[in-house]
Amino acid sequence: MSVKKRCFGLAAALSCALLVCGGLPVQAAAAQESAPAAYAAEAEADPRGWMANLSIRMGSEGDRIWGQAKNEFTLFPSTIEVYVELYSSTQYPYSFREMELEAEDYTADLNMGDALRVYASTGGEQKYWLARMRYKFDDRNWAEKLSPIFVYSADGEFLGEAFE
Repeated sequence: MSVKKRCFGLAAALSCALLVCGGLPVQAAAAQESAPAAYAAEAEADPRGWMANLSIRMGSEGDRIWGQAKNEFTLFPSTIEVYVELYSSTQYPYSFREMELEAEDYTADLNMGDALRVYASTGGEQKYWLARMRYKFDDRNWAEKLSPIFVYSADGEFLGEAFE
């Protein structure tokens, strides 16, 4: 037998002996150390949502304009705080900050499939309207979505999207 084969055989036998005899205390110690870590990770792992698809819409019912926030889809349980706001202006606005807040509502948890809708009267005037949604998904930062600016007649008829 060659020297290489003998060395290889000896190394293989030594490795097996270490795994069977010497590896047991190491494995037991490793198991003891990893158990608290696994428990800690399990305790910290709160079931939270991975993603949510929220939409903001506008429409009219007679001379009332509405803005609606809807939770279209949520992947895994989560808490979604939502404010929905409806703004109007008689002049073309460049931002919702230049508009008057007409209606606002809040929910502490907008569940999947649910919607939060607010209404405001046209007041008998043709106006520019915008819906705004502010939301917080679980422990993440607040975010917002805005609808386009739409024009509705005094009777609540949709006249189109406003462009400057």
